[in-house]
Amino acid sequence: MRLLSIAIFAATLAFAPSAIARNVTDHGGNTVNVPDEPQRILSLHDWTLTVMTRELDAPLIASAGRLAPDGSAFMRGGRELFGLDFDEIELASIHGKPDLERIRALKPDLIVANIGDYGALREQLFTIAPTLMFDAENGRPPFELYRDYAGWIGKQARFDELKSAYDTRIEAARKSLSPALLSGTYSAIIANERDGTLGLLKEYGVLTMVLDDLGLQRVALTKSVPSGQSRMTIGAELIGEIDADLIVSSYLPESGETADSIFAALSRIAPGYEAFLRAYQAKRILSFSRYEIYPPSFRGAALFLDKLEAKAD
Repeated sequence: MRLLSIAIFAATLAFAPSAIARNVTDHGGNTVNVPDEPQRILSLHDWTLTVMTRELDAPLIASAGRLAPDGSAFMRGGRELFGLDFDEIELASIHGKPDLERIRALKPDLIVANIGDYGALREQLFTIAPTLMFDAENGRPPFELYRDYAGWIGKQARFDELKSAYDTRIEAARKSLSPALLSGTYSAIIANERDGTLGLLKEYGVLTMVLDDLGLQRVALTKSVPSGQSRMTIGAELIGEIDADLIVSSYLPESGETADSIFAALSRIAPGYEAFLRAYQAKRILSFSRYEIYPPSFRGAALFLDKLEAKAD
């Protein structure tokens, strides 16, 4: 009987999802006991958490998705950066429409969610599995947040490997790009045509991370972004304050936007901008697909560097 009990106990350990757990403090300040090596991660944000989990080679079983015009579900960023679709992993929920019963049925051993979307549902998610809250826009550099996340899910070594390759790529780009550009200034913006304002971006995925790492300096107005935030809204009357050697923006392909949409948007928000923005006169207002440059991703950083080198020279 004693031998049989020992055998049953050993089998239980063998089939347990994770025999070891540890405490992690997430971006919401919550201390959570999580599996040391989670085996069934469910992500509730596609172009941050899904992208990072996939790039870190962690066991991702499901992700939140979005609805395309034809009614099919897709993953922003995951599709563009990794060719990831819902034939490969399960659909956990449609963005903005949490399906707790579906999430429960998928039996995750760790749930990861963006605090802005799911902070209010944290306790309910926690009844399903340990849940960690990620804050993509708390004012800290994106790769610092990515490093946090890698540590949470036990993938610090993989992050360090990717970061080392990225550092090498940055050094190569510094040699290929114009010294005049690298010694200049930049501003990162988003045009809000609905209310005629501009979003001045302090931290915005690889868009700002790469330019900072290349050594470009931000325009002075960026220092006015409040602490703990990644962006602020400015009116058209301040458009002169965003003038720089390089102005970068992004566009959403699913909305029919292109790299040239920024010019029409600026014309509507600040008519006559062409006459006093030197970045326009130097042909250095550049816009990139938001699917590639918003996610904190080393693959996205490499794509951005490739396109920057092609466009900036």
